Order: sequence, then C-alpha cells, then structure tokens
Amino acid sequence: MTERYCNILAAVDGSPQAHQALMEAVEAARRNNARLYIAQVINSSGLLLNRATPIAQIIEEEKKAALKLLEEEVAGVDYYNKQMITCVGSPKKALCFDLPEVYKIDLIYIGATGKGKLERMLVGSTTDYVVNNAPCDVMVVR
Repeated sequence: MTERYCNILAAVDGSPQAHQALMEAVEAARRNNARLYIAQVINSSGLLLNRATPIAQIIEEEKKAALKLLEEEVAGVDYYNKQMITCVGSPKKALCFDLPEVYKIDLIYIGATGKGKLERMLVGSTTDYVVNNAPCDVMVVR
C-alpha cells in the first residue's frame, strides 16, 4: 500500500454508498494533499435500448444528466483540488483501466453496491471487478 496517495478517484452513481465513498475520498485527499477526481461513467450498454432516438442525442442527454448528478454530489464537497469527470463506456473498464491510466490514479474509492440486486446478478458487480482488476489500491465503502 502506498504511504502517500497523489491522485484519488471517487466513483459516483447516485447511490448512498457511492456518496459515502465520495465523502471518505475527500478526507483521504485532504490527508494526502492529493488531487481528487470524481467520476461518473455512463454505461454505454444501456444506451442502445431506445433505437428511435439517434445515439448522439441519447449520449448528449445522458451526459447532461451525469453532469447534473456530479454537480449535486460535488455541491457539498469542500475541497479545493478536485476535478469532475463524465465518460461513456463500460463502468468496469473505465474505472479499472481507462481513468487510472489517464489520470495516474493510485487509489480508487467505490461504493460496495450501487445497482439493484437483480441488475448485479445479471451484469455482475462493478465493485467486485474493480477490486479484482484495478492496477492500484481500492477502498470499498459500505
């Protein structure tokens, strides 16, 4: 485990566990004087369900909703060195590989659960995937 973290990623999805993970990530960023990245990944696999609407329009609407959620989450965060990130793709891949590589993440905070029970069974847990595949330390928050 790294003694000092420089770049911390907090994954948010609107769930209570993700919010708690964000609050703990803020405290870890303060303790380490680290850069805090707050990310929401728009799951691209669910975007193709509505085929009557052009995909570009769907992505734009999802990005606006994601940015609104991020702004709501960050509204209570009193930390100077933070950056909000929204991206489209596989949450598992983005949180585990893409974002850590681009932003040199050395610690990921993620909620223990975020989806409903049925969806977790069908798709698999993003948290489980990140814990088992991330290239850096992962803190799971309940």
